[in-house]
Amino acid sequence: MKKISVFTLVAAVSLAFSSCSNEETTTLENNSFSLLKTYQIKRDATGAYSIDFDVENNTKVDKYSDGNNNEFLLSSAKIAQTEKSISQDLIIDNNNLEVSFVDANTNQKSFISISDDNIILQRKGNDTKLASYSVTGNQDGTYNLFFDVKDNVDVSFVYNESINTYEVHLEDGAGGEISYSRTLEKEEGKPLKIDFVNYISNPNAKSAELEMIRKPKVIIDSFVD
Repeated sequence: MKKISVFTLVAAVSLAFSSCSNEETTTLENNSFSLLKTYQIKRDATGAYSIDFDVENNTKVDKYSDGNNNEFLLSSAKIAQTEKSISQDLIIDNNNLEVSFVDANTNQKSFISISDDNIILQRKGNDTKLASYSVTGNQDGTYNLFFDVKDNVDVSFVYNESINTYEVHLEDGAGGEISYSRTLEKEEGKPLKIDFVNYISNPNAKSAELEMIRKPKVIIDSFVD
């Protein structure tokens, strides 16, 4: 009968343990990818808000909504899921709107907060110079801002370092171009903030000074829970 040395036994156990550890590490690494691919939140010309987003294969999407708060919980599905592109209408309530994605695969929470008027409910219409806009979150961590302005509006872009905000200034002018786009980057550990700054004349004011109205205002951030 063959004798198995203690060294051989220890080596075999170590090899088996190492193999299991490697498999577990590989499994954890494979499971750590983000289930959310891209999203686009937008306001159309009527003032209605909506969001479109794409998820990875076999991702289960559960929605929890409470008025103007919308949360989408993303998790890996045990059975095949055919829906990879989701669209959802959103509601502005008390001038606020919030959307969040909770990724169970990475424990990451991404959220979008918007301050804006509910133009649909305004009888006198919208006093801003912005016609429509959208913000797209990309897989590489960049963001695309697209927007259209009304006729005879001049546009300028400023980064306000004092409040860490990208500002889009809109004021009366010669106009000409109505469609604009910018690619923005979010600084690590800080929210991405975008303000549309409208310069509006006030007929009740004694001077010719324009009133500066910041709307809509967009804040995008994410963190690991």
